[in-house]
Amino acid sequence: MSETDADIEELRASFRAVLEDAAGDIRRHVDAGAARCEPLCAKAAELGWFSLMTPEAFGGLGLGRAAAAALYEELGRVIAPLPMMGAMIATEIIAAHGDAAQKAAWLPRLAAGEGAALSASGVAPNWDDSRFAAGALTGHARELLDSDAAALLVVAAREGDAARWVLAAADGVTVETEELVDRTRGLATARFDNVQGAALTADPDIVASDVLTHASLAIACDSVGGAKAVLDLTVAYLKTREQFGKPIGSFQALKHRCAEHKVAIEAADALVQEAVAHWARNDPGVALLTPLAKALACDVYAAMATDAVQLHGGIGFTWEHVCHLYLKRAKLNQALFGGSAAHRDLAARLLLAA
Repeated sequence: MSETDADIEELRASFRAVLEDAAGDIRRHVDAGAARCEPLCAKAAELGWFSLMTPEAFGGLGLGRAAAAALYEELGRVIAPLPMMGAMIATEIIAAHGDAAQKAAWLPRLAAGEGAALSASGVAPNWDDSRFAAGALTGHARELLDSDAAALLVVAAREGDAARWVLAAADGVTVETEELVDRTRGLATARFDNVQGAALTADPDIVASDVLTHASLAIACDSVGGAKAVLDLTVAYLKTREQFGKPIGSFQALKHRCAEHKVAIEAADALVQEAVAHWARNDPGVALLTPLAKALACDVYAAMATDAVQLHGGIGFTWEHVCHLYLKRAKLNQALFGGSAAHRDLAARLLLAA
C-alpha cells in the first residue's frame, strides 16, 4: 500500500489526537517510575500502531516508512513511553530478511503489540558479545532498547568467524534493567546461556545497515517532535509570565533566543523530512542523509530542551514541571545508536568514499 501526503497528514492527526488524550497516563507513568505506560501500550495495540509496517498477509496494515516516521514524530511530541521503535525495527527486518518460518512465527505477534528489543549501543553492532552455535546463544547483549516485556530479542552474534543476526524468544533469558535518568525509555543487558535462537540468513551487513537507518530516523523524528513541543511550551509560558508589568516574552533578548531555536528546528525538520522521503522511496541517498539528520535533530533538540529549562525560570527546575522530561529524553536520544560525532564521522566516510 502506498500513501499520499494527505494520507500521512490524516494519520498524523489521528496519532496526535490519541496521544494528547493519553497525556495524563503518560505523566502518571513517569511519576510512578513504571517501565512502560501500559494503558498507552494497550491503546496502541488496539489501534494497530504496532502493525503499521507489518505486511497485510501477516495481519498488519502494510503501510510504508513515511507513516512510521509520522508516528515517531508524534510520539516524540509527548515523550511517549511506548516501546514502538524496537517492535517496528524487528518487524521491518524480519519482513525483509526473514525466512517463511521466522515471518510466520514473529510478525503476527509483533503486530499484536508483543515487543522486541535490540542493542542501541552504537553505530555498529557488537558482534563479539555473543556466540551462536548449534542453534543456541551464549554471552550477552548490552543496552537493549525496549527490553521491558519484550517477547523477541534481536541479537548480533558470532557463529564461528561469521557475523549473524539471531532471533531469540525472551522467555527464560536473564534481563538486567539499566537505571536511566530518562524514565520514558528502557535499556537492559540480556545474558544468554544456551538460549535457543534462529539466525537470519541475509547478509548481516545489509541487515545492520537497515537497523541503523531505521533507528536513526526514528530517533531523528522523535527529536524533531520533541523540540517543536518544548518550544511551543516555552513560548506559551513567555507570553503569560510577567516581570516589571510586562510578559517576559516581550523582552528582546528572550525573543531572539526563541527565534534562533525556531530556525534551528526548522532546519533540522527539513533535513529529517528529506531523509525520510529518501527512506520511503528506498533511495540510496538515504545512506548519507540519515546520519546527518540524526546528528542535527538530536543536537537541536538537546539545545532547545536545555534552554527551555532556563527560560522557564525557577519552575523549569522542578520535578512537577515537564521541562526536565524533554531534556532527559533529548540527551538519551543523542546517545542511542551512536552519538552525534559518530554519525558525522560516518557521513564523512561516506562522502570520502563516493
